[in-house]
Amino acid sequence: MNPTILKTLYRVDNRPAYPLQVLATRYRTQTDIAVQYDQDTERDTGSGYTLILLHATGMHKETWEVFIEHLFDYSLRRVSRSSNSTPAPSSHDIDRSGIWIEDVFSIESPNHGESAIVNEQVLKTTYEDRWSPSEYERAVHTFLTEGANACWCPGIPGISLKGNPETDMVSQMLNAWTWLRHDVWPSRKTAKMYLQADPLYGRWEPRVLDLYIKYGLREHRAAKYKQPFQFKGVTTALTKEQEAATYRSDELVVDALEAYSAATRKMPVYLIWGTENNVATPELQELLADKEAGRFPRSISYVENAGHLVVQQQPDSLAELVLSILHKGVATRNKL
Repeated sequence: MNPTILKTLYRVDNRPAYPLQVLATRYRTQTDIAVQYDQDTERDTGSGYTLILLHATGMHKETWEVFIEHLFDYSLRRVSRSSNSTPAPSSHDIDRSGIWIEDVFSIESPNHGESAIVNEQVLKTTYEDRWSPSEYERAVHTFLTEGANACWCPGIPGISLKGNPETDMVSQMLNAWTWLRHDVWPSRKTAKMYLQADPLYGRWEPRVLDLYIKYGLREHRAAKYKQPFQFKGVTTALTKEQEAATYRSDELVVDALEAYSAATRKMPVYLIWGTENNVATPELQELLADKEAGRFPRSISYVENAGHLVVQQQPDSLAELVLSILHKGVATRNKL
């Protein structure tokens, strides 16, 4: 990660009110600290955008880091560099287009990544082979109300309607893939070699794959056993049991879709798809823009050379598209 981007880990422990600890990483740039009020930009420190990012099932909070780095690069003007030193940034280095990303919070699902290790005992004894998508929603709400002095409770986007043939086909595919996927390797090096050769993971942006190897995998649980039964390999932080449980939940395709539909009627919602329909078929995509069903996204955009996992496959292009959407939002707001 760019050394000028500062990372701060936050942990919210609201037990027993919420049984799981919630981890999030805050990202901001050195530039943010140095910026003072500038009459040309009409902007002061503390008035920029704060983005809240949530990751997909099976990922981790750091999966956004390549996207975040590109986002900061494009939201701030490049600071001129000399061969010997980097001058302190000033307000004149800020992109005068009206878009300034002050900071970004990436909140982790409690059974993914580093959080899976922190919450290991509770996950094993209380959740075992069940996991509701609403747990992530509860975790986000817990973090934002207890850790960030804000109150916001998102609806996690679903994929379709219950009983829809397209939905059933996707759910069956994801369920089968979960149980069949490789999830144990003798080392991180071996895991990387295996995943690089995999048709799915091999298409990831290399830096994103490196982040998955570092944060999406964990020491195998059998490492705690005494010899000769100890196994010092690695496995996925998210267990197969809980991943499969996510796809079985009605909340993924019923409650979330209702929440999404309501959200499009209350606030600007922008949809971004990959151009390759390897999970969400065109029919499923159309459901999320069905005006007759009360769904009114503000816009629909596409990222080339990406499928379902846009963040993992084309993080740079996605960052530029997100900034473009923010630009349009600012332009629209300034006309009102």
